[in-house]
Amino acid sequence: MIKRVIFDIDNTLIPWKEEYYQEIKKALDDLNIEHTEKDYNEIKKAFSEYENVYYKFDRKLMIEYINKYTKKNYPEEFIYKITKRWANCVPDKIDDNIIRMLEHLQNKYEMVILTDWYGDQQEKRLEKLGILKYFSVVYSAEKTKRKPFKEAFIQAIGNNKPEECIMIGDNLERDIQGALNAGLQAIWYNPNNKTETAKGVKYYTISKLEELLNII
Repeated sequence: MIKRVIFDIDNTLIPWKEEYYQEIKKALDDLNIEHTEKDYNEIKKAFSEYENVYYKFDRKLMIEYINKYTKKNYPEEFIYKITKRWANCVPDKIDDNIIRMLEHLQNKYEMVILTDWYGDQQEKRLEKLGILKYFSVVYSAEKTKRKPFKEAFIQAIGNNKPEECIMIGDNLERDIQGALNAGLQAIWYNPNNKTETAKGVKYYTISKLEELLNII
């Protein structure tokens, strides 16, 4: 029996748009740091590569890695500027069908968030869209390893057994395979109908979040 529903955020509950990366330039402008298009692209790559080197999120480690990767000397304040800006990167409105889905599930299960980013910033994004209230806890990658490592899912299940929890996310490797490996149930949100498959235990696939109501 399912007791806890665990949601991913980016590209699951909240779409991440390529245009949001432009906030990197704005954060540099805020600090009066001159930069070229090459600088911007290197910083963007550094953010992505950081996750392959460090499996937890730490602002000090992140700026140190960015500086090493780019061979620059950006101040630690840059990380706070950019994460603050990204906390405002959400659509103007969330789909009404998603709101109805969250309301329905909240009446049946405990709902939490498991995100591979800074918890305080993700809470602000959820609050900005008016959906933070549906989740009792936001678990982030600051205290344990990020998804797909087992530690991430163990913290997210709380006092429940793994099989009593179900993970919903868009990333097949991190969200779905990681959850299955940790003993959880899983639902792959696959709006683009990708053809990849995860190994092991059976999982569900949906193309619209409201389809969750047909499964749980």
